[in-house]
Amino acid sequence: MAIADSFGCILITGLISAMLYGITLLQTYVYYMHYSEDASTVKFLVAATCILDTLHVSFMCHILYYYLITNYGVPTSLEYIVWSFPASVTANLLAILVVQLFFAHKIHYLCCHKVRWLVTTPILLFVLAHFVFGMVTVVATYPILSDFLHWNSDLPV
Repeated sequence: MAIADSFGCILITGLISAMLYGITLLQTYVYYMHYSEDASTVKFLVAATCILDTLHVSFMCHILYYYLITNYGVPTSLEYIVWSFPASVTANLLAILVVQLFFAHKIHYLCCHKVRWLVTTPILLFVLAHFVFGMVTVVATYPILSDFLHWNSDLPV
């Protein structure tokens, strides 16, 4: 298996993620400049989404640097998942949760009173299921808690 086959995809997705992060920063800036009279909860959700996206991109950059620069040519580094990978997935899951709960709240508010809970309950169940399954995947990646505390401690750097 060539390096291009395995790490080319990771590099491309990291670059796309960084480009989309730039769009997120621009949208956040425009939002705060033009919608300063919005409710403080909406402003907080926009800030939280931007912060979580910042964390996600930072972790992605660390993943790329770890595998493509620091441990380039070290085959044993591929036996372990670097700590920033589950952290990146967790930040992404939290950002998705914030956005989906916001939209579920808006749908709940816009529905007529008779069908309000009939419409939003399945949405909330799917949002919660997505978050729980995502976190189970992150936790299942590391079967032993001690591995969480000592990731890659035995690898040459």
